Amino acid sequence: FTLVSDDGKPMHREPFVMDCWFDSGCAPFAQWHHPFDGGETFNASFPVDYICEGVDQTRGWFYTLLAVSTTVFDSPAYKRCLSLGLILDAEGKKMSKSRGNIVDPWDHFNREGADATRWYMVTAGAPWSPLKFDPNGVRETYAKMFLTLWNIYKFHADYAALDGFDPETNGVDVVKRPPLDQWILSRLATVAKGYHHDFTTWNFHKACRDLEDFIVNDLSNWYVRRSRRRLWDEAANEDKLSCQNTLHEVLTTVCRLVAPVSPFMVDVIHRNLAGTGVHQAAWPLGVPGSLEGATADNWDQAAAEATATLPPQDLSLEEAMALVRELAETGRRIRIDAGRRQRLPCGDGWIVSGPDLAQFHEILAEELNVENISVETDLDRFQQIELAPNFRALAPRARGDVNAIAGEIRNATDPVAMYQQIKSGDLIIMGIKIEESDVEVKRIEKSGFAASTIQIGQGDDSYQVSLVLDMNDTPELLSKGLARDITRRIQAKRKDLDLDIEATIDLEVWTENAPELFEIDRQWIVTETRASAAVFHPGDDNPSQNAESFEVDGAKIHFIVN
Repeated sequence: FTLVSDDGKPMHREPFVMDCWFDSGCAPFAQWHHPFDGGETFNASFPVDYICEGVDQTRGWFYTLLAVSTTVFDSPAYKRCLSLGLILDAEGKKMSKSRGNIVDPWDHFNREGADATRWYMVTAGAPWSPLKFDPNGVRETYAKMFLTLWNIYKFHADYAALDGFDPETNGVDVVKRPPLDQWILSRLATVAKGYHHDFTTWNFHKACRDLEDFIVNDLSNWYVRRSRRRLWDEAANEDKLSCQNTLHEVLTTVCRLVAPVSPFMVDVIHRNLAGTGVHQAAWPLGVPGSLEGATADNWDQAAAEATATLPPQDLSLEEAMALVRELAETGRRIRIDAGRRQRLPCGDGWIVSGPDLAQFHEILAEELNVENISVETDLDRFQQIELAPNFRALAPRARGDVNAIAGEIRNATDPVAMYQQIKSGDLIIMGIKIEESDVEVKRIEKSGFAASTIQIGQGDDSYQVSLVLDMNDTPELLSKGLARDITRRIQAKRKDLDLDIEATIDLEVWTENAPELFEIDRQWIVTETRASAAVFHPGDDNPSQNAESFEVDGAKIHFIVN
């Protein structure tokens, strides 16, 4: 095998190999023909910044590099070394042809794509740990991470195209944008800084997991879901432009963060949004190399100086939104426990104690599906006490009368008054003086209310916040709940029909044994489903045989979408 040098002379590989591992250990200087020449080039590249290989090279290449360099130059050959764990099958067994458990990567490249395969390999575990390769994990990564990211991009791109949005001419200053926009941008800055820090400390798996969580939960499940209606308005108002600018900025930055691991899909997205390939764009954290050499001791200062291209951080805003999301989840649990379906609105909701969330009351009211949200300082307004007998304390004194006394305590018509008598020592039942230790006091919600209390934080900085929901129904609430259930089914049908965003439909609806559907809620269904014509049949009309049907709380609903 002959190569030709720059001056036209033939070049041959050294024909004699004393030891292949010794040869590999000489690579740092032998590649430059040092020490015979190439001294400047060698000195500029030795020791190398980083080497990476499998753990089996610990006694191979890693060792010979170190042994040769310390012997010849009294210096290590590399500054940092990453020893990769072995890739095993899903059951933790070594892959081999004889066992038939070898995975062909091209199967995944052709099916889920190289992006999903690469991202799975990084996020499945720490790079220095053995990896149990699970094909299902690649499929889940494709569906959860990359389909989600693509759908967010399509959501933004479709509406941007309809509106002729141009970030260069339709910009909105961040400080003028709604709190929801400022929150997602702050979260982006926080995640990007953590991502970079984790990469520089080789915690690649943590960096990518945190970024994926941001894309799936913060961006898709919260921000995009909360912002859909903002883009439905056909007029180009400032709120709509704020949302479009925010999505554009978040997506382009996310693409740059994802690119070092999974570069292909994000390059397409970045080219479509910014007009350049993702690898032609600047790293989100300032000037390239600006954090080079940063350590744990000076990281905060170095990061602050290098993040001029990231949006501003507002940690108090992030904390407030985290509480809003926790309260929204608490509200869903309250409904489940109370047996109330999610789409049936409640009249009122109350936040008891905690920080001021007034700027998010509208968001929280929609998430909780309540008509009004307000603040209350005293949980006692919604609770009452319930007395239960403590048999362990009562039995030795009451003996055969214990069950009768327990019944008197349990069935008290006014538990508060009874408890006051107990505390004052004035309650005697069947000759037995009832003491405080004889009863257990429980706090329960009054009829028509449901509540839950959550603990926020830990230690001295922790605090409790309670959420109370009014569970009483009215005809207006029942009508709204029915309208939302009908709308959800129609929207699902639109998706099944693969209708465009702007496409209109003809709609017919029949209801049986259902609450009255008020005119205002009928119009809401028409608007939400983009129905150009709609007929709501009386309850005694027979539905068409072509109608689709579903039931909710005993009511039967039939509908046709054309």
